[in-house]
Amino acid sequence: MLGGGARDVTPLEAALVDLVRASWARPARLGPDDLRALRAVAGDGALDYVFVVGGFHFINRIADLLHVDAEVLPEALRRFEALRRLSVRMMALMFGRVIDLGNRTDAATWEPLAARIAQRVGRPVDAALTPLRARPRLLEILALALEERDERNALPRATIARVQRAVEAALPRAEDEATGLHPRPADPVEAFAFVGTRYAQRTTPEMIAALRRAGYDDLGILDLAITIADANNWARLWRWLALPPDISYLEA
Repeated sequence: MLGGGARDVTPLEAALVDLVRASWARPARLGPDDLRALRAVAGDGALDYVFVVGGFHFINRIADLLHVDAEVLPEALRRFEALRRLSVRMMALMFGRVIDLGNRTDAATWEPLAARIAQRVGRPVDAALTPLRARPRLLEILALALEERDERNALPRATIARVQRAVEAALPRAEDEATGLHPRPADPVEAFAFVGTRYAQRTTPEMIAALRRAGYDDLGILDLAITIADANNWARLWRWLALPPDISYLEA
């Protein structure tokens, strides 16, 4: 469908395909105008779809960076014994770190959710988050993401900010930047962020080994992958929704 070969595509499906393609090929140049076709058919429901697309950029990027997929041991990686062992460990760690299956109290009203976010970022956010007033439950996603970062991510705030800057610098502006071969930074963390932003599936055992030499253990590498995925998700959301970048739940 993304290749343009599907028939009998509905206006909603066509708008979603365009949104997904833009989020992959030119995320650095996304903006509210990219939602025009989707809003025409889905109204405020377009915001829900935006968060779904961002969510896939988050979880798929973690899986690709760590070479963890539904089969746990993809055939292409069986020749990389070290990365294969890492994949098994990371699958268990990822579920513990990323997926919270606990019951939560429904807090999908604007005032308490805005207050939760304001407490985390240290300033009022009501005006900045106005584009989400039609969907307070989406505001809850941002609040939970911020809380998960503070409570589960063990990376120093300075490292989180450095990763976010590296992701922003690596965001493709055109399709050739999302596909071709490009020089990557020498620093192992910034190289991980660069590859994780442009083509996460190209992570190599050598890149993981370089992170280990830099002092990162399994949990540290997982936290880096989560931070890269968070930054990629947010990079798309703030552009589409006309939110100020510094409201990001990654802001350190």
